Order: sequence, then C-alpha cells, then structure tokens
Amino acid sequence: MLAAVLLAGCGGGSGSSRLTRDQYASKADAVCQKYKQKTDALSRPTTLSELGDAADQVLPLLHDARGELRSLRPPADEEATADAWLDQFDVIIDDVKKIRDTAKAGDAAGVQSSARPALRHNEHANQLAAQLGMTVCSKD
Repeated sequence: MLAAVLLAGCGGGSGSSRLTRDQYASKADAVCQKYKQKTDALSRPTTLSELGDAADQVLPLLHDARGELRSLRPPADEEATADAWLDQFDVIIDDVKKIRDTAKAGDAAGVQSSARPALRHNEHANQLAAQLGMTVCSKD
C-alpha cells in the first residue's frame, strides 16, 4: 500500500506554447512513464528503515517530475485542472516526507497513520490526471 504512495511520481517535458488537450496528455504521460520506470527500478522496502531510505530516493524523482510537468503548457480551458493536479505533487511530496520521517523514527503506527491521507491524495491526483485525458499519469 505504501509503495503506491512512494511511486506516485510522474514527470513532464517542456514547451513554450499552449498544447492541445491530446498533446498535453501525451507529453505528460510520456514523462510519467519515464519516472515510473525510474521508481520501478528502486528496491521495494520490507522494513521501516528501508522505507525511509526508499522515500529518500523517491523524493528527488517527485521534485524532478513536478518541475518537468510544470514546464508543459496545458490548454487554457484545462489550466485550472492542470494546476490543481500539479499542486497535488506538493501535497504528495509532503506526504512522502511524513512517511519517511515516521519510518526513520521506527514508528510503524505513524507510517500507517500518514499513509491513509497520502493514499487519498494520490487517488485525487490520479483522478485529476484522468480528467485531463492521461492514462499513464492516472495510475499508480
């Protein structure tokens, strides 16, 4: 369950002009695939200590993904939804930090407590990505 939160990162590309809906979804999905491959290559944590270490590896990927996605220019009529989706990255990054910190403190109950809202935030991000026409970015 926590792996889904830790692997929530997607990435983006760049562009100076507004993209069409299909172009935006396609470019975002391409970058999500890139970061999904990077997170899939990480070892799966089996202990709290490993979970903390995994979070440390995932956080830079989430930051990079967020930066790449923010460089894409969605269609004007979908900008509010795209902004809401991208804002979820900040929330998810904070969630992963909380999970990391509680895992490193050896607090299993704290990890579980932090994971519940994190999973909801991740699901919300997936729903927004689906609204934007994305397929890769809308899945864990």
